[in-house]
Amino acid sequence: MINALNGFLVSIDQNSLVINVSGVEFYVEISTQAASYFSSLNRDKEVRVLTKYVVREDAALLFGFKDSFERDCFNQLQTVPGIGAKQALKILSAISVNDFIKALDQRDVSTLSRIPGIGAKSAQKLILMLRDTLVITDDSPSGVDNVEKDNKLWADVVDSLVGMGFDKKNVYKTLDKILKEENEKIKKLSHTQAESYIFPILLRRLS
Repeated sequence: MINALNGFLVSIDQNSLVINVSGVEFYVEISTQAASYFSSLNRDKEVRVLTKYVVREDAALLFGFKDSFERDCFNQLQTVPGIGAKQALKILSAISVNDFIKALDQRDVSTLSRIPGIGAKSAQKLILMLRDTLVITDDSPSGVDNVEKDNKLWADVVDSLVGMGFDKKNVYKTLDKILKEENEKIKKLSHTQAESYIFPILLRRLS
């Protein structure tokens, strides 16, 4: 997998950019949101473009992103039946990642339905499949973070609480806050000790 390209921008338009990496030029498809970001950068300085390499029967495509949050959202969108890489990029061009996650969180079918190619039924499907996966955190650069991905180490704790009947999304949000608050303490513990320390705190917050 090509995780990222580090080089100099050769050209950029609203749907793609060309980046020179050690003499080799790569054509990368991007969202209009990412295009606006990269257009604002100094062309004389090296830039880093996070990427996702997608191989299909008829093509091999390289997609680029302004940050990990946009790429995470791109990946999650493709877990929804009927949405491929091209459609995922169109969605990210039509709405910012932050606004997209807010619409999911608020079950805002109207906002999601205004995205080209997304009708009411597709909007409802997006909410059903992604609302509990992508959540907003205050300190994320773009206002959104895939907490479930970042907290894989705490999966056993989360699964235990979900098994007790707590909402998975709420568990992850609460866990994320506690991990920030207790960071100094946790760093001094083994992971097993940290789990034992975190679990009762998390349970009290959720109860």
